[in-house]
Amino acid sequence: MPVISTSQSQRFPFPIPFGWFHIGFSADLAPGDQKVLTRFGQELVLWRSLTGDYVLQDAYCPHLGAHFGHGGEVTEKGIKCPFHHWVFNTDGRVVEIPYAKRLNERGCVRTYPLAERHGIIMGWYHPENEPPLYELPHLDEFASDAYTKPISTSHTIATCLQEMGENTADSAHFVTVHGHPGDAEYGRFDFEPFKILMESTQLFPSSGGPVKGTLKTTNYGFGWAEVRYETLIDVCMLTTNCPVDHETVEQLFHVSWKNPDRDPKIDRIGEAFNKEVNRQLLDDAKIWEYKRFEPNPVLCDGDGPISKYRKWATQFYAETSL
Repeated sequence: MPVISTSQSQRFPFPIPFGWFHIGFSADLAPGDQKVLTRFGQELVLWRSLTGDYVLQDAYCPHLGAHFGHGGEVTEKGIKCPFHHWVFNTDGRVVEIPYAKRLNERGCVRTYPLAERHGIIMGWYHPENEPPLYELPHLDEFASDAYTKPISTSHTIATCLQEMGENTADSAHFVTVHGHPGDAEYGRFDFEPFKILMESTQLFPSSGGPVKGTLKTTNYGFGWAEVRYETLIDVCMLTTNCPVDHETVEQLFHVSWKNPDRDPKIDRIGEAFNKEVNRQLLDDAKIWEYKRFEPNPVLCDGDGPISKYRKWATQFYAETSL
């Protein structure tokens, strides 16, 4: 594992990783709306054109630094700066300067690629402004009438994505932190470029006692994880993340379960499952918010492939950031 600069944070030595990250929900913006966000350690503005396109750009006008989100306006041509009324289109190029005889070709606002999946807006971040290096999938379950509408729950946690991601490879904590009645048995744990594939069998706690189930997880970078549970019911949970800054992450669980006949009993189990996974996340948060990254951990044979996870994770830190 390469040596990473310790200048990024007192607790975590990592720069902001690159990848696809949660930006918002498409239902939250009507055409002409805008919203100020902090993502990737930067202040941004998410806006929607009058024709319905979503746009994520730096919040400050490159002319003299006015903030688009405080007094700016979405027009037919793009977003208008509140200071001198320069207008920038969905590509970030200046398309109108009301008092100038010609446009300033250097007038450009950094614009981030977006992908909309199942009503979720995901944004691509790379510190060197590189284009997306991988694509995000669509979930068959979220498009199926046999599954319920996902319940989305957001948590903002004082940690970094590297620390949260290591839970994927930390088999022991399911018993010690979450109170699972037994260790997970892994049938598959494959690390691929930009992707992790994991399958396991576990005993899950329930009101009726331990329940055996299988779990299949597919991670795409740090920002997107699909988790499919087969236990008392079939559950599909999508996790989307975003680094707010070097020591803050927003994580969202989107939980759906199979119930084609709309059986009230299945819905009660699904609602209990949703409550339980969010409870377990809060258990994790109590640890994450007070721990620091240990670069030379003293591991034992029951800890899971933490070292392999760390090696996989290094691909998301640009060389110039290390």
